[in-house]
Amino acid sequence: MELFIDSADLEQVRQAATLGVIRGCTTNPKLAATSGGGDFRDRVLQILQLISGPVSVEVTAEDAEGMLAQAIEFSRWDERVVVKIPMSAAGLEVTSRLEGKHDIRVNVTCMMNSNQATLALLAGASYVSLFVGRINDLGYDADSTLRETAHFIDQGGFSARIIAASMRGVADIQRSFLAGAHIVTIPHRFLAEMIHHPRTIETIDEFKQAWDNRD
Repeated sequence: MELFIDSADLEQVRQAATLGVIRGCTTNPKLAATSGGGDFRDRVLQILQLISGPVSVEVTAEDAEGMLAQAIEFSRWDERVVVKIPMSAAGLEVTSRLEGKHDIRVNVTCMMNSNQATLALLAGASYVSLFVGRINDLGYDADSTLRETAHFIDQGGFSARIIAASMRGVADIQRSFLAGAHIVTIPHRFLAEMIHHPRTIETIDEFKQAWDNRD
């Protein structure tokens, strides 16, 4: 059971890393584009300096050869780089080639149901990312999707790990872990929400006041 930070913002990643609870990072082109620009490779390398675990970096090409070329280039940046490949027919082909022929770890992303996750597993993906918030937005039950995928992994003897992504709130994090996600990747803002509870603050203040007023 692990938490990843879903961000390309260096300060957010730095703050999250100081807590000692983050084990990896996921990024995507949208996050990178809204996090100050600059050289993308340099940004990823800086994130790798802050995070001890894997960092998922998503390709932007849409055709198989373009994705393959980008993925190989990304993998050369650091051995902890995991290449994010979007779910598609071309994406499955690239996943199979990267994992089977190039020994490059792949995170198949943007998946909305367990059928897609099954195909990613069969293609050899190391990580399968299910978009919990978007699945629920569509009117389906993301918890069931996670449970089904976890069952398929166990039944098929796959070593892949489920990443629950697209969190809409802190409650999604708890439910995703309970439903079988190995990893939940979260926006930076949810860390503060997970830490804070008004009753905790009241209790700490009560203890401090008792100590300050001791005889």
